[in-house]
Amino acid sequence: MAEGVATAISGRVFVDQVNNNKINHVYDFAYGDYIANQSFLDELSRIQSGLLLNGEVELSTGLVATMDSAGGLLALQLHMESLNAAKDAMVGLAKLGLKNEIKLWTLQ
Repeated sequence: MAEGVATAISGRVFVDQVNNNKINHVYDFAYGDYIANQSFLDELSRIQSGLLLNGEVELSTGLVATMDSAGGLLALQLHMESLNAAKDAMVGLAKLGLKNEIKLWTLQ
């Protein structure tokens, strides 16, 4: 085989492992919706606790946003908008998957 050429691993066992890893964490679409909301609310609770305790929030990027400056408030606003967008995307994908699954069930 030529050096530097990528090879595709195939076989029934490998395909089974990949498929099992895909569904290892999200068992169905309703559970995916629950996980999206739970992760959003956990992050929201963490942010609220940081604001109430010391007026600073460590963002997921590692930066610390303080509420004493306009820059800190803007960073927190952008972070919250991105969290909300991510939650909406996860919920939307879960609902789309559920709708597609229902359509498959009704096909004869």
